[in-house]
Amino acid sequence: MKILIVEDDRDYRALLYEHLHGMGHDIMAVSDALHAVALLDENNNGIDLVMLDLNMPRLGGHEIMATYATWSKCRAQFIIMSGCFDPERYKDHPKVIGCLQKPITNEALREMIGKAQQFIAGTKAGSPT
Repeated sequence: MKILIVEDDRDYRALLYEHLHGMGHDIMAVSDALHAVALLDENNNGIDLVMLDLNMPRLGGHEIMATYATWSKCRAQFIIMSGCFDPERYKDHPKVIGCLQKPITNEALREMIGKAQQFIAGTKAGSPT
């Protein structure tokens, strides 16, 4: 699975990168949502999943979810990550697979990635080729 990590904290971003890469995923990581939008806007970017921090400088995850995530061009699913937010806010968002409260445990991360893999595999299996 191709995963884009959007996290402004360098150490946290590196930790997620190493853990997810170690699980065998193709990982890209950026430090802010503006870079994420640029990558997601590329045709055929192949990104299956975005792990999105909500609280970032310049453009935050809330803004991404309120605007870009609903564009038809965005095919990726999202996992929301934050230390302080209301997960109920994203409960019914059609692109959100789940939310992770920081600090994220390895067990919670593995469980959420497994859920995302199942969802994305089911979505791809049901889509026309």
